[in-house]
Amino acid sequence: MLPIDSTRNQLRLSANPLLATHAVKSVDVAELQAPTIHRHLLRETKRDMRDLRRRQTAAEAIAGLDHVHEIYGFTKGQFGLLQLLEAILERTGPARVSLSTWTAARHEIQTLDRHVKAGRLLSMRWLIDFSFARRDPEAAHQIRQTFGLDAIRVAQNHSKFALIEAEGWELVLRTSMNLNMNPRLEDFTLAHDPALASFLRDVLNDIWTRQKRSLADASGREQRQFFTHEL
Repeated sequence: MLPIDSTRNQLRLSANPLLATHAVKSVDVAELQAPTIHRHLLRETKRDMRDLRRRQTAAEAIAGLDHVHEIYGFTKGQFGLLQLLEAILERTGPARVSLSTWTAARHEIQTLDRHVKAGRLLSMRWLIDFSFARRDPEAAHQIRQTFGLDAIRVAQNHSKFALIEAEGWELVLRTSMNLNMNPRLEDFTLAHDPALASFLRDVLNDIWTRQKRSLADASGREQRQFFTHEL
């Protein structure tokens, strides 16, 4: 019960100390070093829209991937983000990958580890949700064991994309998929897009520079404070 101020003839509720009376600090996007909006003219390259509800493999989904077509695919979840990444690596050769995802399954991380050992995956950094390490600390440990202690950064994250950089390729994969199998309607867009790749690379580099790797294991309160005031 809130305390009652009885210093006057009428009853009056005292200020609730749990409620902030000062202005809440907001994030000014103008203070971020990396741009937060990428704007470009409508693509001069062709967009290839593919209804993949009857296609069973990721390799079929990205067949004909080249430097001038943007592929949009709509699936029933018969393959996942892992299978898309594998199909892309098969096309590009050894690559460096940056991934933004809400969650990832241990099986997928173990499979990516095999690609590292085979020389197909040169490096990988992970932008994941605050809750990931708390929901599955073993999976977070697997990521660090496979890709290094500096591989993880955290945010209140629901964005899902991958940047795949290989010799002659700067691919951007945007998708509704997390890095786990989820047999639902999903979609993705894939294109060799150096301008967008550069934009996303700058955003990720900014996050990796601003955030200490130890924040991934900090308290939820510390993580939220960083997200609100620093990111």
